[in-house]
Amino acid sequence: MSAAPKIDNPLFDKRLLNAFAEGVTKTLQMMANTQVTFGKPTIENNYVLRGQVAGIVGMTAPPLRGQLTLSFPKDAILLIIENMLGEKNTEITQEVCDAVGELTNMIYGTAKTSLNQLGYNFEMALPTVIHGEFTTDFKGITLVMPVKLNATTEFFVGISVS
Repeated sequence: MSAAPKIDNPLFDKRLLNAFAEGVTKTLQMMANTQVTFGKPTIENNYVLRGQVAGIVGMTAPPLRGQLTLSFPKDAILLIIENMLGEKNTEITQEVCDAVGELTNMIYGTAKTSLNQLGYNFEMALPTVIHGEFTTDFKGITLVMPVKLNATTEFFVGISVS
């Protein structure tokens, strides 16, 4: 296996972005029979989560450290859950939070496999799910990709690396 690419900021490595986009696309197609499109990615300092529920997983590939965040507004996660389970929910329940954790795990796992084949050495990690009113204290730069489920519903993938 070759060494990880030498770049100043891994967020500018298009292969990193593509690996996470592929993870989202494959996971939502397989688990929820849901097609997605991506909005224009942005770079944000001191990223603030958007939504009512989020899955977060720490990413370590020495010397890189960071986190993957899937941040869901209520309407987005309830649409995904309806597509996954065939049940219509109106509230974010423990079952919905469990599904967010599983989706986060699968998306990270898919991206990790692709990136490690490129020479990164991302380690296994377990996701954490947060729900309700929350803030995070990740300081640094985050690449934020809007993921559109339809014309009016989207969620956000944040990739933070320090």
